[in-house]
Amino acid sequence: MDRLDELLSALAGRSREVALQPNEFFDFNLKDQVVVVMQGDLLMIAPKDPKTGRSKRHTLKAKDPYGVAEAISSKTPEFDCTVQTATQLRIFDGQEVRTYANKASVFARTIIRYSLKRIYADTDKDRKASIVFEDDFIYANRDDLRSMEVPPELVLFKAGADADKMYFIEKGEIAINSEQNRLIAMLGAGECFGEAVLLGESARTAGAVVEQEAELVAIDGEFARRELALEHPITQLVTLLVLRQVGLLNQLRGLR
Repeated sequence: MDRLDELLSALAGRSREVALQPNEFFDFNLKDQVVVVMQGDLLMIAPKDPKTGRSKRHTLKAKDPYGVAEAISSKTPEFDCTVQTATQLRIFDGQEVRTYANKASVFARTIIRYSLKRIYADTDKDRKASIVFEDDFIYANRDDLRSMEVPPELVLFKAGADADKMYFIEKGEIAINSEQNRLIAMLGAGECFGEAVLLGESARTAGAVVEQEAELVAIDGEFARRELALEHPITQLVTLLVLRQVGLLNQLRGLR
């Protein structure tokens, strides 16, 4: 059982269960509602691209969230969702999710803020990066946070490689590519990548290449998981779910 499984089990009493049959209606786009698929297949269809008129789609499966970033940001989700198979959902109160996200200490708070920035990248392109680790946190954990200067064109890791570290960008640009080498996102100062280590994933789901000479902070996966474990269980759950949402949107954005 991974950490997300453990948290979903431990927090069962803080949520309600919903069972749905194929094509059964359920309003997924309510404000302050966080949905976690526990079993079954849920088709998520993005709004139409104004340039192409087409909609990208992705199937959510067990432990995939819907609406967590929106709950933290006090927004309303806007994807079309269709229940494809007999499905079990776990519904969490978005206000409680937001409350515990706001209570997070520096490590989890920074991860959540970075994740929201990634999720809303397409609608917030003009906002300058302002998310940085606090100096006292860096000083207190200087043995676990390794600064790196990396040259252009360096491949930091490929899709499928072992996931053992996560990275924060202090300077430069990093390209995140799909397994088919399609650009998913171009990241700059004030953003992070490699967060799969917190989810306990053993392999990378995307690759990372240095586009412009970069300064990075590398964080060992074991340290990251230990730091997150100091948080309240709901804060831990929120952090892992929003990271999982980043991964889902990376897959969606990587589709042609």
